[in-house]
Amino acid sequence: MIQVISNSQLELDEEWVELMLCARDKGLTVEEVRKVLLILQEEGKTIIQESAV
Repeated sequence: MIQVISNSQLELDEEWVELMLCARDKGLTVEEVRKVLLILQEEGKTIIQESAV
């Protein structure tokens, strides 16, 4: 995983930066991105629970 150093000297994951830029280019708001990530997180939990059974 490659880290990108921003002007504020925080390390940012290059893939996340690319994802956020892509979302912005598509016109998604921060709230829309947040909702998508929450949905994906919940789906991941469901898949993990189902595989444990």
